[in-house]
Amino acid sequence: MHNSIVVTLFAACVAMLVVAPAFAQNVTPPRILFLSKSEGFEHSPVAVKDGKPCIAEQMLKMLALDNEAESFKSTKDASLITAENLKNYDMVIFYTQGDLTKPSKDGGAAMSEKGQADLVEWVKNGGRFMGFHSASDTFHTPAGGEVTPYLKMLGGEFKGHGPQFEGTVKLVDPGHPSVANIPASWKFKEEWYAFTNFNKESIHVLALLDPGEAGAKHELYKSGPYPIIWCSVFGKGKVYFSGLGHRDELWADPTFQKSIVDAGMWLMSEGTSGNEPNFDKVVPKEAPQK
Repeated sequence: MHNSIVVTLFAACVAMLVVAPAFAQNVTPPRILFLSKSEGFEHSPVAVKDGKPCIAEQMLKMLALDNEAESFKSTKDASLITAENLKNYDMVIFYTQGDLTKPSKDGGAAMSEKGQADLVEWVKNGGRFMGFHSASDTFHTPAGGEVTPYLKMLGGEFKGHGPQFEGTVKLVDPGHPSVANIPASWKFKEEWYAFTNFNKESIHVLALLDPGEAGAKHELYKSGPYPIIWCSVFGKGKVYFSGLGHRDELWADPTFQKSIVDAGMWLMSEGTSGNEPNFDKVVPKEAPQK
């Protein structure tokens, strides 16, 4: 299974280069840092298997370098998230899980107590941040406490998930450049995260998950469509989050890969128009509002 996914991933990336624009054509080629430290549960796409780089690292590195990014570094060492070291990067990508200031089973070094604040400040001052799936299961809100600065920046917090099923991603802003290659209605099997603590005053919702009949069988999804992909302008910086990415197979999917390149292009582009908060306009009233 693992080898077939790698072969498919490579073939899809090569095919995508025919249509994917290079960073150098219209934006500054970024220096990218990818962090995949998991305090507790480690998802398959970020797990090192047989001594080989994880699927997410392989794919992100190919997409970055094939589109002429200046550099790409992948790590599980969260101690690299410091104010000083972040000066060496233009874009940070998280596929993380848990409290990154704590030890983890994957061996990744812990982030300093100042790391979360340093990251948020870096984005606020012009950094570009991309998060996948369990990036929303990172730095959780303490019981009875305030939403963490990281989650306020990200725009939403993981609440739970049910059994995997075929759901449909439906665009609500098809004209946004970060979703230019996602179909208006995109159906596939995934572990669908549900969210809480949406930052409604900040996020620009790009796509909703429509659970359909399959999802409606589970309590988490009975409320109907809710945000699954969004972005925001955060101070002088930009943020893009996709709740997708649980299954290895999705990382080999050309549509998913193109969406990552598009998101990276949008993050590195200049200008902030067209990204105004739109939660109340596009999210059904019966969907989770907090």
